[in-house]
Amino acid sequence: MSTDELRAAMEAVLLQQLDRREPRDEAADARRSWAGNGGTSLEAYAAVMRIEEELGVVIPVARLLGPASLDEVLASALSAPARPARQETWTDGGDAVPATASQRRHWRHAQGEGSAAFLNMELAIRCLRDFDADRAESAFRALVTRHESLRNRYVLDADGRLMLQEVADWPTRVVFERHTATASAEDATAVIRTAVGRPFALDREPPVRGGCVPLPDGAAVVYFVIHHIAADGWSTDLLTGEFLELYTTPDTALPPATPFSAYAGMLDARAREGSYADDIAYWRKKFERVSPDFTIARREAQPGAQRAGSLRLSWDGAGQAEAVRAAAREHGVTTYSLLLASLLAAAHALSGEDDVVVMSGVANRNSARVRDTVGLFTNQIFFLGDFRRTDDIRSYLQDVHRDVVESLGRSELPIEVVLDELDAYTRARTLAPYANILFQAADAPIDPPAIRDGSWAGHSLGTGSIKRHCNIHLIDTPDTLALDLDYSLALVGREDAGRLLAAVRIGVEQLTVSPDASVAQLVERVREAAGERGPELTVFTVDYPGARSEPALASFVRESFPECHVVELPVPRSLDPDEFEECLKRCREAVGRVEGPGIVLSYCSASAWARYLTAEMSDRALRLIAVNGNTVTAADWDEECVDVVRRLAPDTAPSLPAGEPLDGSAAPAEQWAAAGRTLAAMGQALESAYGARFGEPLGRVARETMGVQLAWLAYLGTCTVLGTLAAAEHGEALLFPGDLQDDAAELVARLRPELVLPGVNDAEDDAR
Repeated sequence: MSTDELRAAMEAVLLQQLDRREPRDEAADARRSWAGNGGTSLEAYAAVMRIEEELGVVIPVARLLGPASLDEVLASALSAPARPARQETWTDGGDAVPATASQRRHWRHAQGEGSAAFLNMELAIRCLRDFDADRAESAFRALVTRHESLRNRYVLDADGRLMLQEVADWPTRVVFERHTATASAEDATAVIRTAVGRPFALDREPPVRGGCVPLPDGAAVVYFVIHHIAADGWSTDLLTGEFLELYTTPDTALPPATPFSAYAGMLDARAREGSYADDIAYWRKKFERVSPDFTIARREAQPGAQRAGSLRLSWDGAGQAEAVRAAAREHGVTTYSLLLASLLAAAHALSGEDDVVVMSGVANRNSARVRDTVGLFTNQIFFLGDFRRTDDIRSYLQDVHRDVVESLGRSELPIEVVLDELDAYTRARTLAPYANILFQAADAPIDPPAIRDGSWAGHSLGTGSIKRHCNIHLIDTPDTLALDLDYSLALVGREDAGRLLAAVRIGVEQLTVSPDASVAQLVERVREAAGERGPELTVFTVDYPGARSEPALASFVRESFPECHVVELPVPRSLDPDEFEECLKRCREAVGRVEGPGIVLSYCSASAWARYLTAEMSDRALRLIAVNGNTVTAADWDEECVDVVRRLAPDTAPSLPAGEPLDGSAAPAEQWAAAGRTLAAMGQALESAYGARFGEPLGRVARETMGVQLAWLAYLGTCTVLGTLAAAEHGEALLFPGDLQDDAAELVARLRPELVLPGVNDAEDDAR
């Protein structure tokens, strides 16, 4: 194929992709940019994948989304080698390759207790007739045979690196459980939830399992559970489609899939070559502008996040959606970038921060080679908005779009590399460092033939899995332009979710009809739309840190009592007296910023801190309610350490040096010092156990994981000391038993009389 023929073929692919979007005012034109033609980022990915597969030319998606015309993009692609030199670092994998930075973080999480529901990804589909369990199991095992990531185990090598190691016979050993038939789909869901909640032993078993639950009349529910270390959201859609193809046509021979280890090996090779130095510098510079604690909720918030509900903001009036799209085309930006510009302004209005940040999840499948590979490719990129600026909306829009394009161009590097360097995961008070708004374009749902013909259907497990962000999905199809907000956040409740979307709507209107206005005018209109909160009871929540399968306390309150204003108070996690005093200072400031009635609501071990706070802040009339408010004793603390050691080295008989008395007889300073010495002894015991399990010297991953566990033990140490201080006593505390997962309904009933303000919440109660 000549150069002219190749260029014509590439242009045809791009224009065909653009012209699929109907109705159009005019045909796509190669003299305009991709965004100027109304193309979306998802359509851009589809186009460059097709060009790579059919024509062998690689066009970076960031280049296609940039300001250049399609003619210029094609000329640039044809003047460069068809396969960039960086592609040469691809390998075929091997016996063992280093895990990616994202996988290392998931492995660290997996070493702690209570994280199964967060790290286990589930999918379920329902066969509506003539279910064949043998064919289902055969199809499931074929998937494990096909995808290397489902056959990988995760082990530490002699240097302490986390490695992917393939186990050849796991397709025959993987668990596909045939459950006893149930009377209804609801009963089947209850059975599956138990399987979903069981953790994986990542060094000893496949990171996937499946099963089926027969139903009456020949129906059944089939489910898979996959550890997040081995898969992402794209992977689950891929597996669903492939399973149905293998089930309905058992003789199907799917083409080989690229091993995930080839991708992981490529990342490792490029990192060792220094290929990501510029990307790392780019992200470090970007993160210098914002705090890892950024949240739209207010500085004192500490998001935890559990699904509480959803809202939709749609442009469905006469010409509304087309007006938004036309404005985006006029400015040469995507609809996504235009809506992001409004979302950044709304986040500024709610948070009061001049520098705001929004995160996006990207599939990160930047090569057609891995389009059909199961694995953990997904990544996060971050967009910043600076609202100190004094220029006009046109310039602001261009800057937002440029930020999107530049960030997409640097999405291959796992962002954990930079966040680990910045120690963000331990420094941040939020569960998602630097951002808890996740804004991304929603892809079309999978639609394989077996679902189209009505023989199979999707099946929701409704597990209420933990959410770490305020999830906003852009639906941008020919028929719909909408934002779906899952306010699963301990970040905003129902009222603030409505304020956020109201602000976004007005922001989009300003961006669309008043492009010559100033950014200051945009901000003022958005702030007016966001409005102010009405009178409310403030609930100051005090919760224990760390990943857990149960909801966070703040999100539990926001979901159950949306009429309340929830402020999450920081909890001391260090035995350093100076850090303890700093935490107390931050709590005082957070409480001082809020007027009106308030309640301190604590959970579990954090109740020790809540008691101490309410006694120390006796100048502020704060009632204390403790849910499952257990007291951590020195013996409890020691036992927790011994349990961790035994999990690592079950054949040893761990012993700790005799702890110093923590009975309240000593002065507070002496108590902190004694607890610090005890923690140091625990650290020595833990390091010895890690050495026995993984060999010495300890590698990076083992040390990172040990650091997470030591941080937990340090937190328990603060609880132990607080439990001995006389000032922690509070005579007016209400004590309620139960936990947030299993006793939620009972706790809501007990708390309701305490969290209702006469004259403020009556309307909400009447609505119920």
